[in-house]
Amino acid sequence: MDIIKQRYLAIQSTRHYTQISAEEIVTLWTQLKAFLGAGNCPMSEIELLSLTHMLFDLSIYVDKDVEAETIYKTFKDRFGPNSPYLFVMRATIMQVNEGDQRAEDYLKRLLDEYLVDDTDIVGYPLINKKLLAVQRKSLSTEQYISRLLDLVEKFPVDSEAWYALAQGYIQLGQLKQAAYCLEEILCISPFNYVVFADLSEILYYSSGKDNKNKKNLLQQSLNNALRSVELSELYVKGWAFAAMASKLLDNSKILHLSNKKLKEITEKGNATDVATAKKILEHI
Repeated sequence: MDIIKQRYLAIQSTRHYTQISAEEIVTLWTQLKAFLGAGNCPMSEIELLSLTHMLFDLSIYVDKDVEAETIYKTFKDRFGPNSPYLFVMRATIMQVNEGDQRAEDYLKRLLDEYLVDDTDIVGYPLINKKLLAVQRKSLSTEQYISRLLDLVEKFPVDSEAWYALAQGYIQLGQLKQAAYCLEEILCISPFNYVVFADLSEILYYSSGKDNKNKKNLLQQSLNNALRSVELSELYVKGWAFAAMASKLLDNSKILHLSNKKLKEITEKGNATDVATAKKILEHI
């Protein structure tokens, strides 16, 4: 059960669930709801809060408004009206029902009137990250990155902020900086299979732009891909980059294993993973 918990925490810490298909979101919501409902896995209060908050977000995504309201009320009853997680949930409900501007005004008021001290290591970054998410459409990538840099400077162990920063650098084509951000996350969360696969991807594409260090970057890409699938056995992205990197490195043993695992995914995976695995198999 601890392995399952770590998988969910990896997804939560990077907000990977915001990037997956509708089918995968429904599956994740169903599985996470069952996992939390069973209560069979010991976890700290912060882990429970984080995973329950993710379940709230997923409930919004799959139009389970009653489920989302129930989670919101449960948080309010358990932690009182001043929980920062509750503030973020309230802002999300505002976005859905009243629009982004109302949510933005609410979050700004919280920062001005309640979270006046940025040494609040839970509330302040939570509210700021939510505010940034609401404002993202109106910010340039450079402005977005600048705000995130301020946040990680104050809160250097915030994995979600580092991950968002990595995505911003990727949008600008600054792969070296993106890789650095992902490496920071792995110092904080050394079992995050999602980040290992993302780092593998960045190193793989970096190798195509750096002939001098091509082989070294490919080997690093392969190492990170293998670590990803060591932590999550059938993670399609990990096996995809393991296959592509091992092919360029002429590592027939790993390439054969990658092929085998990708074929297994075509038989056991969801529709998105099956399509991805088939596409990779066609090109290796």
